[in-house]
Amino acid sequence: MAKRISITQADKDVHPAVLALGQKMGAFALTNSTDRLEATLLAFKQVIDSYTTPQGSTMSRHFTSHVLNPQVEYLSACRPMCFSMGNAVRWLKMQVSKIDIDVPEADAKKDLTEAIDNFLRERIHVADVVIAELVADLISPDGDLVVTFMHHPLVERALLHARVEQQKSFRVMVIDDPFEPTGRALVPRLSNQGIPVSYVPNLAALGTLLQEASLVFFGAESMFSNGAMYAQAGTCDVALFANDLGIPVIGLCSTINFTERVAIDSQTYNEIDPDNHTADSFRLLFDTTPDKYITAVVTELGKTAPASVPVIMRKLEEL
Repeated sequence: MAKRISITQADKDVHPAVLALGQKMGAFALTNSTDRLEATLLAFKQVIDSYTTPQGSTMSRHFTSHVLNPQVEYLSACRPMCFSMGNAVRWLKMQVSKIDIDVPEADAKKDLTEAIDNFLRERIHVADVVIAELVADLISPDGDLVVTFMHHPLVERALLHARVEQQKSFRVMVIDDPFEPTGRALVPRLSNQGIPVSYVPNLAALGTLLQEASLVFFGAESMFSNGAMYAQAGTCDVALFANDLGIPVIGLCSTINFTERVAIDSQTYNEIDPDNHTADSFRLLFDTTPDKYITAVVTELGKTAPASVPVIMRKLEEL
């Protein structure tokens, strides 16, 4: 659970940019994994820019243990890191370890910040564009009813691309979570682009609501290596009903959010809602949808079956 620790409790070595970011994360001002990942890497760029290697040491040996680790520990204390943040931290540590001890500090810092910029562009920005285009192609131009749950930036981008760029005519049903109705803000943004939208404020009567659906899109927080999808709490309920009705269920997830971990239920890896818990009960922020309820996953590498997640991860490691 997000502890929402105060700035005064942070280690003295935590950078001001990271201090501010931790407070935002603890207060849930940044919610989805992509926003949290991008904000983290941009803060780490500021940490690198302000870093000076102590005399008698080298950046490759000193930076990770004495500078980067306190930043990571503080962010983790404010709110548990999402899987993409963990992947990015491991990647950054690897880049630091590769710095030649003979490279001048200014050049090493420049190379690191450029590597972060390339990472952000390729693994987040370009990946999101490609996923949106691939998902938009799945929508039929002759009146599909697309169902989505809550709000996820990738799903919104895909729907807008299908309407604005591909000029497709389709309808959207936004099913929301009564505890965290993020889908409510999505409705006017879609309507303003000429997309007919119906809004459902809770999960009641899913079997009836999904009768006319053509596709169901979910934005995933992560994909486990056993093909299970980690997404907003309530996703599994919608996916289960859609699967029973024979409606294709499509998960949208960039590969930076993949994890080698395995989960078969929602208790293994999850977060507790800090605003909805007592000594006797609590609300989980996410749930785990088994791969049998997911028709396909769309990543920047294409559309694939959930069972192919470990294969994709192995290919990424070889690059």
